[in-house]
Parts: sequence; structure tokens; C-alpha cells
Amino acid sequence: MLQKSIVTTAACLEIVVGATLLATPGFPCQLLFATKPEGFAMILARFGGIGLLALGIACLPSMVTGSSRRAVSGLFVFNFGVAILLAWVAVATTLRGILLWPGAVLHAGIAAALLPQLLTFKVVGVGDNEDRRAAKGLD
Repeated sequence: MLQKSIVTTAACLEIVVGATLLATPGFPCQLLFATKPEGFAMILARFGGIGLLALGIACLPSMVTGSSRRAVSGLFVFNFGVAILLAWVAVATTLRGILLWPGAVLHAGIAAALLPQLLTFKVVGVGDNEDRRAAKGLD
């Protein structure tokens, strides 16, 4: 029970820090390093925020069948977020390397491939005993 609480608390903290870095990268950087990121560092701070957000989601305890559900959710959030960030960088800034658009498309494709797994799930504990009994012909 204590281990689950520790993991849940750590996951929630990663989510909060990740969301903060994503929304206002200057605030945590000012608190941590006494300076605000500029230029390319703003993009990297947001990239780190997406990673922490995805990590936190992946580590939350799940009430859904299969321990991989949270991992898939985390991977989806990471890839979707990075695709949006890279596309935004390509459109809104002058920072355009040769792999910027291919990276955005790759991450969007991975997110799209993960989406069907997120849209189909079964909740544990709801009707499980009845389903098992019916499958065995006990009802």
C-alpha cells in the first residue's frame, strides 16, 4: 500500500511539473536556475515538459485491464505532444532543421497508431465474475 502511494505521488508530481514546463517554461526554470530560458531553450523546456507529463501518466496506477494501458497512454501523450510542438516550431519560428517536419510527421504517425488501443478498453471488476461463470457454463 505504501509503495502504491509513493508511486502515485511521484507520478502526480511529474504530471504537475511536466504541465508547468509545458505551459510556462520560464517559471520553473526561474525557480530552479534563477534564469529564464530564451530561444531554443524554451523549446527544449517544453519538450522536457511533454516527457515528464507522459512519464507521470504512464506511472499512475490503472483500474483498466492490462498494465500496459498507462504505458500506451503515456506514449500517446508524449508522441502527440511532440508532434504538435515540432509542427508549431516549424510554423511559428525560424528554427527549422532538416529533420523538423519528418520528426513531426513521425511522432504524429506513432500517436495515430497508438490511438486505437486507447479507444478500446475493459474496466476490471465490472462483471468479471459473471463473464467467467457464463464462459464456463456455470450460469
